[in-house]
Amino acid sequence: MAISNTNTSSARSAMQSSTVRGAAMVAIGLGIGQVFAYLLSLAGARMLGPDNYGIFGSMLALLMVGSVLTLGIQAAGARRIVLTPKSERSNVGLGVVRSAAWAALGVTVGTIVIAPAISWLLHLDGVVAVVVVALNLAPVTWSGSLLGVAQGRERNTRLAAIYAIVGIGRTIGGIVVVIATQSIVLTLLAMAVGSAVAVAVGWVITSPMVSAPAIKLSHFRGDVVHATHALFALFVLTNLDVLLARHFLPAAQAGMYAAGAVVSKVAFWLPQFVATVAYPRLADHRRSQTLTKAAAAVVGIGLLSIAFVAAVPGLVVALIGGAAYDELTSEVWIFAAIGAAYALAQFLLYSQIAASKRAAIAVLWIATAALVILVWLFHSSVLQIALVVLCVACALALIGVVELLIERSRESKGLAHA
Repeated sequence: MAISNTNTSSARSAMQSSTVRGAAMVAIGLGIGQVFAYLLSLAGARMLGPDNYGIFGSMLALLMVGSVLTLGIQAAGARRIVLTPKSERSNVGLGVVRSAAWAALGVTVGTIVIAPAISWLLHLDGVVAVVVVALNLAPVTWSGSLLGVAQGRERNTRLAAIYAIVGIGRTIGGIVVVIATQSIVLTLLAMAVGSAVAVAVGWVITSPMVSAPAIKLSHFRGDVVHATHALFALFVLTNLDVLLARHFLPAAQAGMYAAGAVVSKVAFWLPQFVATVAYPRLADHRRSQTLTKAAAAVVGIGLLSIAFVAAVPGLVVALIGGAAYDELTSEVWIFAAIGAAYALAQFLLYSQIAASKRAAIAVLWIATAALVILVWLFHSSVLQIALVVLCVACALALIGVVELLIERSRESKGLAHA
C-alpha cells in the first residue's frame, strides 16, 4: 500500500512538473509575441503622433476583432482533438487545418465587402487601410488551426514556438516600416506579408502532428461558430472602447485613449498562457481540479499588473509614447485594471467554451450594449470613458466568478450525493 501511494504521488508530482514547464514555455512564446505587439504600438505612438495614432490604433483594434475567428478555430479545434481517441488525433488535426483555410478566405472577402461602412464609421479618408487589414486576416485566421492542433495535442513546446513565430512575423515588418515611412497603409501591408511568412513557418512546425487521410469533422462548423460567437462578443466588448473613443473624442484625445488602451491590452494578455495551458484540461475529466487554481492564477497576475502600473505610472507612460502622453500619468492604472478584469472574464469564458456551455454569450452582449449606452451618455474625457469601461469590466468579471462558484457548489453537492 505504501509503495502504491508512493508511485501515485510520484506520478502526480511528475505531471504537475510537466504542466508547470508547459505553462512556462507557452508563457514565453506568448510573451515574445506580445512584446513585439507592444513594440509595434510603441513605434506607432511615437512615429505617428496622437492624431494619426488614433487611426492606426483603431485599425489594430479592428484587426483584433477580425482575428476572433482565429481564436474560435483554435478553441474548437483543440477541444475536438482532446475529445478524440489518441489514435485518430492526427487525422482530426488535418481536418481542422483544411477547414480553417476556407474560413480564412471567407473572413478576408467579408471584411473587404464591408470596408466602406467601416471607413465611414471611423471617419477615415478611404477604404485602403481597411482592405489591407482584411489581407492581414487571411494568414492570421489560418494560424488558428495550427495553434489548435498543437494545443489539443498538448505539445506545449511546439505551441509556444508557433505563438512566438506568428507574433514576431506579424509585427516586425510593421515596426520597421512605421519607423521608416510613418505610413499607416504601408505598415499594415508589411504586417500582412510578415504574417504570411510566419504562418508558412508555423505549418512546418505543425505538419508532424497531422496526417492523411483527414477525418471529416461532423458538426465542427457549429463548434467553430459557437466558440467564435462567444469570443467575438468578448473581443467586441474589449476593443470597442478604442473605437468609441475614436468616434466621440477629438482626434488628439482619441489618440491619448488609444495609447492608454495599450496598457489594457498588456494586462489583458499577460495571463493568457494560463487559459491556453488549462484549456484542454477544462474540456475533459481534469476540469474540476483545474478550474479554481487556474482562475486564482489569473487573478493574481492581474493584481500584480495593476500594482506595478500604479507604482510607476510615469515610467509606464514614458514607455508607451513619451512626453506627448504625460496627461495619462494620473489615470494609467485604470487602464491596467480594465485589462486585468477583462482577463479574468476571458479565462472564465474559455472555461465555458471548453465545457460547451452557452449562457455566457448573452451576458457578454448585454455588457456590450451597456458599454455603448454608458459611453454614449458619458464621454466628455479620456478619464470618463475609462471609468465607464472599468465599471463594465468589473461587473462582467464578477458575474463570471459567481458562475464559477455556482458550478463548484453543484459539483460538491453531486459528490456528496454520490
